Amino acid sequence: MKVILGFAMVVILGSCASTLPLSKQFYNTKKVGVIIQVDSIGIAKTGSQGLLDMALTPGNRYKEPLQAIEAKVNPGLLLNTEVSNILKSKNKDFIIIPENIINQNLVKFDAPESSEKKFFKRDIRAIKAQYNVDEVLFLKAKYGVLVSYYSMIETGRQGYINLSTHIIDLNDNSLLLQNTINSVANISGKWNQEPEYTNLANAIQDAINKSVITLRSKF
Repeated sequence: MKVILGFAMVVILGSCASTLPLSKQFYNTKKVGVIIQVDSIGIAKTGSQGLLDMALTPGNRYKEPLQAIEAKVNPGLLLNTEVSNILKSKNKDFIIIPENIINQNLVKFDAPESSEKKFFKRDIRAIKAQYNVDEVLFLKAKYGVLVSYYSMIETGRQGYINLSTHIIDLNDNSLLLQNTINSVANISGKWNQEPEYTNLANAIQDAINKSVITLRSKF
């Protein structure tokens, strides 16, 4: 299994992504395709570091523990179940679409200058005919351990998940919802207890559970 190392300065609790509350248009009889994309478990950084500091703190010591717990805390199944339950409760017709349908190879969408709407950055309108859906609910999750630094010194670590949610109208690629949920949870006890790394796994799972509760409130 691959572990993603977050070399860039990442401030999980201060996402700069703009938000757009759920449009009432979503509560209609149109069919939505659900795409849930979960990155490999990884490391994110927060705090104050220069380029040299980042190069000297790659986080390699977290690789083996994260690999050991990935199968236990992978949020894919939980998110799939939760989204399905939300849509069923709203009497919304839906299907699950393979996660690899959205990738960086898709053409960038050129938003019309005169429109006041917000648009998804990639042109995914072809999904409409391919899967016979009118809308797409796209969730992307990044999760693992969030390590705080001051220069090269670790000052703390937490379990975290970054969950971005978009709902796209496939008629014009416009957004009906745009939201980012950042959840963290403290690690109780030592994080590096072999072989189960239970405390680390529990913190990541707690962060995931928090994000699911917040996700429900967006609908």
